[in-house]
Amino acid sequence: MFTLTRQIALRRVYSPHPHLVASLGQRHAGHYAPSRRFSLSSLGGTLALVGAGLSTAFFVKRTVHADFPPAQKIIDSHNSDANNSTPLSSLVRAYIVYTMCSFPPLIDVAPKLLEVLTSIPVIRNITETLVRVTFFDQFVGGETAQGTLPLLHSFREANKGVLFAYSIEVDANEATASNSPSKKKKQPIHKRCVDEMIRSVDVAADFEDSIVGRHTHDGRRTWVAIKMTALLPDAQSLIALSSHILATRPQVEPSIPFPGCPYPTDLNILDTESSSKFLNDKDIVSLRELHSDLRRICLRARERGVKLIIDAEYSWYQPAIDAMQLALMREFNKVVSQNDEFVPAVQPLIYGTFQAYLRRTPLHLAQSYRDAQANNYKLGVKLVRGAYHPHEVLAHETVRLHGQHSLSISPDELPPVWTTKSETDRCYDECVKLLVGWVKEDLRRSTSTTSTSLGISIASWFGKKDKLKQSDYPNIGVLFGTHNWSSVKLILNELVTNGLAATENPGNQEEEPTLRLDDEVTERVTLGQLYGMSDELTSYIVRRTHSNSPMVIKYVPYGTLSETIPYLSRRAIENKSVLGDGHASEERERAGREIRTRIFG
Repeated sequence: MFTLTRQIALRRVYSPHPHLVASLGQRHAGHYAPSRRFSLSSLGGTLALVGAGLSTAFFVKRTVHADFPPAQKIIDSHNSDANNSTPLSSLVRAYIVYTMCSFPPLIDVAPKLLEVLTSIPVIRNITETLVRVTFFDQFVGGETAQGTLPLLHSFREANKGVLFAYSIEVDANEATASNSPSKKKKQPIHKRCVDEMIRSVDVAADFEDSIVGRHTHDGRRTWVAIKMTALLPDAQSLIALSSHILATRPQVEPSIPFPGCPYPTDLNILDTESSSKFLNDKDIVSLRELHSDLRRICLRARERGVKLIIDAEYSWYQPAIDAMQLALMREFNKVVSQNDEFVPAVQPLIYGTFQAYLRRTPLHLAQSYRDAQANNYKLGVKLVRGAYHPHEVLAHETVRLHGQHSLSISPDELPPVWTTKSETDRCYDECVKLLVGWVKEDLRRSTSTTSTSLGISIASWFGKKDKLKQSDYPNIGVLFGTHNWSSVKLILNELVTNGLAATENPGNQEEEPTLRLDDEVTERVTLGQLYGMSDELTSYIVRRTHSNSPMVIKYVPYGTLSETIPYLSRRAIENKSVLGDGHASEERERAGREIRTRIFG
């Protein structure tokens, strides 16, 4: 059992329930220093701030990977494949971008500055040009899903996959004004987002069909991310549903820290005429449409063989997101049978995100695994550390310590996140061990093959004349989203320890061994990093692993500059954590080293 031993300011020491942390670690909380004020005295400084703020927004909006470690010496970092294959112009761009990102005060003031500058016609053009050739090109894959295809091809040639992410979000002002006379003929922005999600599924499927074949369901490594708050007219409806769920959800022992675990009854309010003090008629309509639109996206994804990854968001949205996610998993993470024979399909189709910085994660993960087994569906897990830590703490303290209103809806005395980053790191790594163990159990239980030795692939299953069985499909799939070198090495080591990877001794004793992974393993385990970041880590994974399909994917946002600036700039300060702990400086130094090597030898 792990317990907290650090004194928390203005709070008493917390000792978690023993069942909550029986096999998993602790997490982090306020480990980000308060930002300082910064004033501008020149247009050059202004433009620097513009870039810095937007850059942060471009990556951190992806809550997939806010876990950068302190700067550290990396094995073979000076001669990595990532740097050797990167054009000099891209290295220079990366150096400039990360130089700006190395100063937190720039990030603090950038979103407001972007809003002001893009409202001035002449300055807007200058600002957008600067942003496009620096931060947009560094962190965004293209303006359209089709426009990212050259990037997809280059990644696949390097044995890397892609997780698509349409980067637009619904602006609250535009959303609430969508029914005004001037906008009646224009499709609501959240409906355009739904259509774009479906379009990205088709682009991903067409690309994979051209690579692995239309009727092949293994080895498909172009997936699509879903951000639920972008798919309804007002995200407040999700908060209202979350509040309703918390008030009506059955109580369990041991109690699960906020935001708790989803139950099948969480969405009953949408199927009945019952009333709720938290939900008005407009909320009910919006949430019913959201569920319908999510099903429409999932139906297309199942038809085309494209995995969907549901992003996690702020804790006040999570009970509602979890409820939708559970309903979708129970419906779509089951194989379909026709004439007593299961139809080949991608499974798990739907992945939910589990944030290691949330106190609930150990019980949430275990409960999700039990529910999947009990209800005969496949569990998809994206494990990340979490990106909104300072804001979760602030929102909670605003209510608990100051008695003021905030977005927090947690009934718990302590904030939903843990108190130190080391606790989150420890939890993440313990979750890794648990998940890899479940993958091992899944392979052991499989009865579709007589052996799980290396060389037997899932592809061979679909070539058999025997009828497909439930056991021919993975019961669990895991995407480890991390930029942390220690966690990546732990994941690879756990694969070896659990007999899921075989080592090949390198010719050079100073090099780390290469791991050979079966198709059965790579269909269950994948790693991922953000596009434009940690390319050396991504290439390290590629070098260390030999597999028929990519073992690592890059999270690639896309969208036009005009679409993304108004929405992503507001995320800059909210997600500043991803640039903490010296990561921006580390990326800058890596780019600088390679530039010097290219120029001076």
